[in-house]
Amino acid sequence: MLELYGLVVASDTELHQDRPAPPGAVPDVTIVRGAPTRATTELPPGETVLRAGGATQTVYAFTRHDNGFTLRFFGACDVHVSPALDRMEVRSVDGSDEGMASVLTTGASLAFQLYQRGHLVLHASAVEVGGSAWGFVGRSGMGKSTMAALLCGDGGALITDDVLRLDDVTDRPVARLGATELRLRKGADSLVARFDDGAPQVRRSADDREVLRLRDGAADRLPLDVLIIPFPSRTTDRVEVRRLRGPDAVLALSGFPRLIGWRDPEVLSRQLTLTAALAGRVPVIAASVPWGPPFAPTLVEQLTDRVRALLPSPAAH
Repeated sequence: MLELYGLVVASDTELHQDRPAPPGAVPDVTIVRGAPTRATTELPPGETVLRAGGATQTVYAFTRHDNGFTLRFFGACDVHVSPALDRMEVRSVDGSDEGMASVLTTGASLAFQLYQRGHLVLHASAVEVGGSAWGFVGRSGMGKSTMAALLCGDGGALITDDVLRLDDVTDRPVARLGATELRLRKGADSLVARFDDGAPQVRRSADDREVLRLRDGAADRLPLDVLIIPFPSRTTDRVEVRRLRGPDAVLALSGFPRLIGWRDPEVLSRQLTLTAALAGRVPVIAASVPWGPPFAPTLVEQLTDRVRALLPSPAAH
């Protein structure tokens, strides 16, 4: 069994994660592999609570019905979730890559669990830096995982990639341990070279990402010190940062949900309330970052120095 995003997960299929649950832990959710399903372009039956895609194509759609929920990832798999959220049955589409079901289960499907259970979820990666958590927030392609890899190569420990659950957001927000792999679009080989101790394993995922598997070492429930929104730039040679405050910070964080297309007003209202509370307690920083590969040897030092200069003193925090 695994412990991911604060949930104890039992699965009969490989999820490519390395966070064993404590001995004797009782599963919060059990994941089983069901019979294959046929490809379809139809929405699953029930009330649509989320639908993502463009005008001509739906990428995924989630519905609520008497038997729980159906999460349909078109062309990949259906995930049937029990009403109590304690069981997920994954049915791959005939002829699809079985690995995609694992990717979607670990990421989007468990993120759905967190939303439904009332937790704040950010589309973010996070790293332990000096005994606290630093989060990188943004949509796919903005460099969240790359920034996390750079900090891990400089001695940080990975807390999670792509899905960040935050607890105690109305008091002192803390980050929960999640994925132990970093999924990168490209350039993984150049990042591996930055690890002086314990180079990560590298594999290619079903969705054609370069995946770094890092050694464990981060602690759970670390206090969240900062959220950074990276903006990669190939026209600058230095890191530039600015702090977002008030409505600007809330709007920025709200612009990067892990699951897009929500139609459930209860989920939307709860996430906005929690995001506003978070933005009032944790600095939100926009960072223009000179991009690679290759990445400047001083990039992490530049970033951490400039970010720390904007953080409140420990006494004020």
